[in-house]
Amino acid sequence: MPRPILFGSVALLLWAASQTLSTARPTSRWQEPETGQSAQVKPGSQVTQLLAELAQNGVHLDMQRKLIEVNAEVCQDREPLEYLLVAQNGKDHESLLKSNSVSAQALNTAMLLLGVEAGKNVEYKEVDPPPTQEEFEAGASLYEVSPPSGSGFYLYVAWQGTNADGEAEQYFYRAEDLIVNVAGDRPYQRGKWIYLGSRFIRPHKDAEEFFAAEGEGNLISVCYFSPANQLLTGADPEADNQYIWYPNMFLLPEIGTKVQFLISSEKLESAPPTVSSANSPPEQTSK
Repeated sequence: MPRPILFGSVALLLWAASQTLSTARPTSRWQEPETGQSAQVKPGSQVTQLLAELAQNGVHLDMQRKLIEVNAEVCQDREPLEYLLVAQNGKDHESLLKSNSVSAQALNTAMLLLGVEAGKNVEYKEVDPPPTQEEFEAGASLYEVSPPSGSGFYLYVAWQGTNADGEAEQYFYRAEDLIVNVAGDRPYQRGKWIYLGSRFIRPHKDAEEFFAAEGEGNLISVCYFSPANQLLTGADPEADNQYIWYPNMFLLPEIGTKVQFLISSEKLESAPPTVSSANSPPEQTSK
């Protein structure tokens, strides 16, 4: 299980109270309570402070609705995809969406505060006996692939656009519907995106350890990667193939369009009121 990293000093209080982060290792940004003491949650100012700090780092968390909102933009509409969402320093040439404001540490904290637990990453097992040369050339695999599994979130993308009649309209889609398997002529398989929680890495023995998702900027992957440096991964049974996933250009708006990226513990039927604004949202149309 990855060692969760919490963002902000107040996060420790919620961590101790919720008992969901028992393996968390303290960072320089917060400290453990003294031996024999437990942190006490004061639901007013401390929670407000945490939510405000997360929001300042691009993560808008609604604990009651079990919903996270991140502001992002479309960064690909034709190129092959390996990622669904990256930060400003991530591989935006291989990602459908990019957020220039989000912190991976803050996003990870929000996910953990919603009670998610680390799932199991992809596993590869050599086929025994291996395929013959003839079978291999015909497409037989050398490995059996076990897709990622476990706890996770449902992902959605919403944006404001204009319909064929020139009227303003809000578009709302499952994230999977915006990704196409060009080999199978189908969208990405719907389901929860599995929480892996990234990991701490050290580039070389004399380097300081850092949180991989923060350092690399790759937050949510379409394809399988092992070891897991990302926070979430898709679990489509063909996601071991990195060459078949492309943006659904028939549904997506143009590159640069601002979108609302939603991470939800529960399935959503329509775009919810925004977490980041107290104003009433415009009329919504479910897709």
